[in-house]
Amino acid sequence: MAGVVFEDVQKVYPDGTQAIFDLSLQIEDGEFVILVGPSGCGKSTALRMVAGLEEISGGKLYIGDQVVNDLSPKERDIAMVFQSYALYPHMSVADNMGFALKLAKTPKEEIDRRVNDAADILGLTEYLHRKPKALSGGQRQRVAMGRAIVRSPQAFLMDEPLSNLDAKLRVQMRAEIAALQNRLGVTTVYVTHDQIEAMTMGDRVAVLMRGKLQQADSPQTLYNEPKNLFVAGFIGSPSMNIAQATLVKADGRVWIELDRGQTRLLVPDAALDRYPGAAQRDGGPVAIGMRPEHFAPVDEVAPEQIWRDREVTLVEMLGAEMLVHFRTDTPPIVTDDMKEAIDDDEAFEELKRQAASGGQTFTARFEPGNPPKSGTRIDVGFRTERLHFFDPETGLALR
Repeated sequence: MAGVVFEDVQKVYPDGTQAIFDLSLQIEDGEFVILVGPSGCGKSTALRMVAGLEEISGGKLYIGDQVVNDLSPKERDIAMVFQSYALYPHMSVADNMGFALKLAKTPKEEIDRRVNDAADILGLTEYLHRKPKALSGGQRQRVAMGRAIVRSPQAFLMDEPLSNLDAKLRVQMRAEIAALQNRLGVTTVYVTHDQIEAMTMGDRVAVLMRGKLQQADSPQTLYNEPKNLFVAGFIGSPSMNIAQATLVKADGRVWIELDRGQTRLLVPDAALDRYPGAAQRDGGPVAIGMRPEHFAPVDEVAPEQIWRDREVTLVEMLGAEMLVHFRTDTPPIVTDDMKEAIDDDEAFEELKRQAASGGQTFTARFEPGNPPKSGTRIDVGFRTERLHFFDPETGLALR
């Protein structure tokens, strides 16, 4: 086994399009790292460069202590799991799993031992003589993983391996993959566009946008301490509410003004301790972030933390939780970075329409209870110690 290191790696295609810019990322031996980002961010390109399927235009790529820039895929001692499974339909499960070993002229006894060991780990023993067409989607994915396991590679590379599965099976398989990687201890680089998948599986998550690494941290650090507006808007489901606001100091305290100055919410010292740069913005614009789960019933917060007289536009009852969407007069941040974070052209166009009207819709998450009706007006509390602050021009967190 070995670590994987990107050292100022770049990828430029012959037509001049640059897909990866100065990517530097150290993946430790045995670490499970997720590459995540919107469509076209360069995550699959980065993975394919590790595999040797894409040439590296600049920088150095290490697998272990060896620079592999000029090595062919078969010389890199890695195993890749694809989105399409890539199984041979005419071969049995056992033959699919052992095919690479057979090509390497591994003794038959050793092939059988490794295939049986991998099948036992993956719960495939009773299916070894079946053909892929007789298997479910989840079983086929296990076979593809088994084919990688039997090779005992230095690293696993996984390119959106769960995207062809239905939602329920995807949840089950991501738990199985995480448990399997923990058991095997093999360095794993996993690409996905699904940020929920990324947050629930990896030791660390590396977030990319337009070919540039934005932040690489543990999932919880990404969630609690995003370095910029893109990471804040991309990580989280439902996503963070992000809006323009003004920070003012009055009566010895710090406030944010929303709804074009009609609403003031107190900013406690706890929030300023996390974002000390915000306190220097007296009278100036800031971009604020409010996670849906940090809204609260009005009897659970101070009067200075209540956003009053908001119109409910939609209520979603989801069993374990209730999502309340309400109208504000607080404009959103409409930038290219936010378009990338939303990663949905129609949703971004709707955000632009809301911006033109001078407001936007916020989402609050509550425990299920008596839901308000659409069209009614309610007061909503927010735990303002959990506010996030960003520079609206650069998008950087005000730390």
